[in-house]
Amino acid sequence: MKFFTSRSQVSHEMLGTEPVNKLLFKMATPSVIAMIMQALYNSVDSMFVAKVSSESLAAVTLAFPVSMLIGALSTGIGVGINSCISRHLGAKDEKSASIAAANGMLLGLASVVIMIIFGLIAPEFYLSLYTDDPLVMENGIIYIRTISLLAFGTIFVQISFSILQGSGNMIIPMISQIVGGLLVIALDPLFIFAFKLNILGAALASSLAQIIAMGIGMYGIFVKNKANLPISKGDFRPNGVIIKDILAVGIPSALTQATTSIVSGIISKIIAGYGTAAVSVFGGYSKFSTFGILPVFGVTRGMNPILGYSIGAGDKDRFIATEKIAIMVASVISGVTGLVFLLFPSLILNFISATPEMEQIGMTAYRILALPLFVNGASIVMSQVFPPAKKSYLTTIYTMLRQIAIMIPLCLLGGNLWGMNGVWIGYAMTDYMAFIVVIIMTIWFRKKVLNKLGK
Repeated sequence: MKFFTSRSQVSHEMLGTEPVNKLLFKMATPSVIAMIMQALYNSVDSMFVAKVSSESLAAVTLAFPVSMLIGALSTGIGVGINSCISRHLGAKDEKSASIAAANGMLLGLASVVIMIIFGLIAPEFYLSLYTDDPLVMENGIIYIRTISLLAFGTIFVQISFSILQGSGNMIIPMISQIVGGLLVIALDPLFIFAFKLNILGAALASSLAQIIAMGIGMYGIFVKNKANLPISKGDFRPNGVIIKDILAVGIPSALTQATTSIVSGIISKIIAGYGTAAVSVFGGYSKFSTFGILPVFGVTRGMNPILGYSIGAGDKDRFIATEKIAIMVASVISGVTGLVFLLFPSLILNFISATPEMEQIGMTAYRILALPLFVNGASIVMSQVFPPAKKSYLTTIYTMLRQIAIMIPLCLLGGNLWGMNGVWIGYAMTDYMAFIVVIIMTIWFRKKVLNKLGK
């Protein structure tokens, strides 16, 4: 249990005093490991589902936007909590930080209710928008309904992460995610094959793993991190000012991810026009590319408490130095993943038990889809520096431009010009155009926001 001791956590005072290189490494490493485990069990889930049938993999692929919706609710609130806690700690207002943590959990309960309602009434209608294949429909309904009704685990895992990370504790979130990842690896084959639950087993394994990970996160908040960020019963009284602060940062972030979810569904709809095999290939990319994306978000999770604290303390130089290092680390992570897709597409296809038709599609698709991964790391970091400065709307603008104004038109245009490969080309071109957009936004942000810091 030494991992849970106070020596393993970053006290919130260190967010403003420790050298940036050392601090970012200390803050980001546990979160990056946690996100690698998240990517691992996303991919393992697809690997085992693919062994059931290609229809099952297609169903999970079409369900992915719903998983993203759950993530949008929890991560949106989490970003707001993280920003609110770290800014109040930077301003030496520890009581408001504790109230922010408690009120964030109340908002989490509201998100759970939303997903329960969705799981009860919406899966059939949602899937009917993308497919009329009866096997894909049947499997998709089972998967979506299960993960929606049990979404409280996923939602409160993310909220516990944000509370702990906002106060400087990165170790417990890492342990929580590692345990969740190992559980999925163990439970997936047990539930899918041994218990013969097929796709229901995959949904139950993922949900149960998240619930147990949530338990570890809650234990961290109320027991092991109590001295660093004490939360009392009175803090759970709704506080309008704090809730408004959390939502002001969190809603744009949630809308960003919700838009990503919707657009992912639209892209899946476009790809579905080329058959179930194409959907399954895209599903393989969506899951395995998370090895180059989720760890980058792990870097931003480690970065954001430092940025929020720097905003609260009025330290522009520390803010910029942290961002630069994060961009370099993120670029390496996403670039390595891009090389794997570019040089070894057959490796990914083997993991998803590709049929001959999937192999024919995937060899070209994965080489094209590798290209955006070389700039995604830098783009993600630059787009995530805005929320800690209470400028989440900039992240929303960037996402709207990328997803709606660029991605959908380019994928449709590419499909019309060059067929299925044109869709992949449009998808890849999107991120290079978005990279230019976020560079311009970062330059504006530094001139108009950071240069005023401390004045």
